Amino acid sequence: MISCFVAQLLFELVSGSPHGSGIHFEMFGFSAQFFSSGYLWSIGTYAFLHDGPFLLIMNLIGIHFICRAVEQDLGTRNFYWLCSLAALTGGFVWLAFNYTTGMPLSGFTTIVMASITFFCFRHPERPITLLLFFVLPISIKPKFLLLGLLGLELFGFVFWELRDNVTANFSAHLGGMLAGAFVYRYVLSGREFPKFVFGAPRMKKSAGKPKLFGGKQTPNKPTYAVDMSDQQSLQQEVDRILDKINENGFGALTQEEKNILEKAKGLLNRH
Repeated sequence: MISCFVAQLLFELVSGSPHGSGIHFEMFGFSAQFFSSGYLWSIGTYAFLHDGPFLLIMNLIGIHFICRAVEQDLGTRNFYWLCSLAALTGGFVWLAFNYTTGMPLSGFTTIVMASITFFCFRHPERPITLLLFFVLPISIKPKFLLLGLLGLELFGFVFWELRDNVTANFSAHLGGMLAGAFVYRYVLSGREFPKFVFGAPRMKKSAGKPKLFGGKQTPNKPTYAVDMSDQQSLQQEVDRILDKINENGFGALTQEEKNILEKAKGLLNRH
C-alpha cells in the first residue's frame, strides 16, 4: 500500500493532477464508471488508492493490529475471502447511495472495518487496549467497541451522507462491517469457503497397467478414529488440533476435527 501511495504521488507530480483526484482515480477508483465505462477491475483496485497520508496511516495501523490477528484466526484462504467480500459489499453499498456524485471511492478502510467486525464478534469479551488520541491508553471489550463504531458510522451515514448529501464513505464502511458479520456467521456454521486451484490437476501414477474388470483393487487410505474413552490419546489429538489452529487458523480445521474439539471439551472438563 505504501508503494501504491508513492506511485500515486509520483503520477500526480508528473501529470499535474490535484491530490486525491485525476485520471488514475477515475480509472482505478470505484464509481459509476464501473458500469458506464466497463471499468470492472476498479472493484479490486480502489482499496489501494488513498486520498491522503492520514487515511493511509490509519489503515496501516488497522492492518497491523487487527487484520493480522484475524488472518491468524481465520486462516489465509478464508481471510482472502473476507477481504474480497468486504471490498465487493462496501463498494456496491456505497455506489447505491453515491451513484450520481461522480467522486470515486478509494481506501482500504472497508476491509479494515470488516476485520474489526469479525474480531469483535469472535472475541466479544476479550479486553483490548487502545490509545485514545494516540496518547491515552484505554481498555475496552470488543463488543462495546463494535457498538460504538456502528453508532458513529450510522450517524455519519444518516446525517452527513444522506441528509446533507456530502460525499463520504460511511456507507462503504457499513458494507464492510456487514461482510465481516457474514463471514463470522458463515465460519461459525462450520462451512468452508471454496478453494480455487488454477491449472490442470495432476494425475496420479498407477503402479502397473489398469484393469477394466476385476483385478485387485487398491485399498483406500486407512482412516482412524480417536478413542474418546482414553484420556491420554484424546489429549494428544486435542494438542495436535490446537497446534494446527496456531499455524493455519481455525478455518483450516476439517469438520471432523471441529467435532472432536467440541466433544473433547465436555469430556475433559468432567475429568
